[in-house]
Amino acid sequence: MSLLINEVFWSVQGEGRNTGLPSVFIRLQGCDVRCPWCDTGYSLDRNPRHRLPDCDPAVFAKTAESPEHTAASPEWLVGTILAGGSPVRHAVITGGEPFQQDIFPLADLLLSRGFSVQVETSGSRPVLCPAAVWVTLSPKRRKMPLPASWTRADEIKTPIENEDDLAFYMPYLLRLAPDRVALQPVSAGKEATELCMRTCMERNWRLSLQTHKLISVR
Repeated sequence: MSLLINEVFWSVQGEGRNTGLPSVFIRLQGCDVRCPWCDTGYSLDRNPRHRLPDCDPAVFAKTAESPEHTAASPEWLVGTILAGGSPVRHAVITGGEPFQQDIFPLADLLLSRGFSVQVETSGSRPVLCPAAVWVTLSPKRRKMPLPASWTRADEIKTPIENEDDLAFYMPYLLRLAPDRVALQPVSAGKEATELCMRTCMERNWRLSLQTHKLISVR
């Protein structure tokens, strides 16, 4: 069983509950949600012209955004991560939309090798992963989460661009325990940030900022 992988890199988690945690990011290729403000548009399409040879280590060496991707087994992927010698033991499976592929074996293998595992998802597809995986749900208006995704998620990191977004998501968020909800201003816009800050103070929700962008890292 192979996964389509766009890139693998080490950085700090910039968003949500795990902000600041050193992590290895595994970005999978493919997403059908298509948010207009997506900041990883290079990982959306699976064009065969951009397919590298299988198990191509080039995905570990990317320094610029590109749609090039490889197909690789979880065993090759985890083995290559461990061979790099990094002490980091938190893995973030992201995309694209990770659940367009079967990530259960990858997550299970990472857990067995001593990693904590986090998955970032829109929740628009069934969330199929081991119970120990931390699931960050980021709902998208274009393709909303399945009902079971809201229940499974450990945190709901909601992108807010304007008052209309807030009004749209509010009925869903009010059903949740406050400590599971975070608002994230889209693209760190000034008005969006002020709106999220004000609402978090009113509702006792968390504010999630894209801190990796503030310090100019991936």
